[in-house]
Amino acid sequence: MTRIVLWASALCLLATISSQAVELSFYVLPGAQVEYEGTGYRQFDEGWELKVKPRRSGTGIRWRRSLAKDLALQAQYWQNDAFYAREDGNAVSATRRQTGQTKLSVQSFVMDVRRPLEGSSVEVVAGLTGVYETFHRKDIVFNSSPEANHAQTDLSAAGAQAGFHAGRQRGKFYWDGEMTIGHLFLTHNSQTTEGGSIHRNGYTYAFRLESGWKVQNFGFGVGYVRQLFQIMTPGGKTFPSGAAASLPINKTDFFSPFISASYQF
Repeated sequence: MTRIVLWASALCLLATISSQAVELSFYVLPGAQVEYEGTGYRQFDEGWELKVKPRRSGTGIRWRRSLAKDLALQAQYWQNDAFYAREDGNAVSATRRQTGQTKLSVQSFVMDVRRPLEGSSVEVVAGLTGVYETFHRKDIVFNSSPEANHAQTDLSAAGAQAGFHAGRQRGKFYWDGEMTIGHLFLTHNSQTTEGGSIHRNGYTYAFRLESGWKVQNFGFGVGYVRQLFQIMTPGGKTFPSGAAASLPINKTDFFSPFISASYQF
């Protein structure tokens, strides 16, 4: 929650010094679901697929500023509320598997420009995107044997994205949404080792749709957001026992219904 307050303060400051129309929206995600799946080459030659699916809550913030009549700038920040959840691996047999407790934190940031297509209310979107994920793994059991060590893995990625945005307001009712896809050019994993054929790249997908009511400068809505990130790096590291500390192919699906509140400066 501290991060969302810091972002809100920064964007409110931008709003107050802006000479153009600015809209600031806050999002509460009461049922934020994160589904993580890690696969790929590791130091240990026994292949594993780790999955963790924490579900709790999350928050988001969106800032939009008009730059000109047909041009707008928008920034978005989303995060989940992290906690320890059960992580499990694909079982070769009843005794050959990896389990543990993992605290997964996901943060995403997008900054883009938007311009209407000629003769249409649909806007084309192009911009930059960034992702930061942390994994705290503990209480690991590998092939029926407890692993005494724990590990923290930091994943980060940056790239470009493009897509479309559309929205409309009729009286007090409004709807607004966007869909984008992107490619991650820069990726980093703090727990990596050389090996395998995985290179540093990845992709993203994002979707948001909301509708509600606007009264004067205030808006209140409900909707749905979904974001998918696949971050790829060279081979993942293992503990001395062979248990996975990190994996090279990391796919995270982050989605939730939400309620929103907005204000137009």
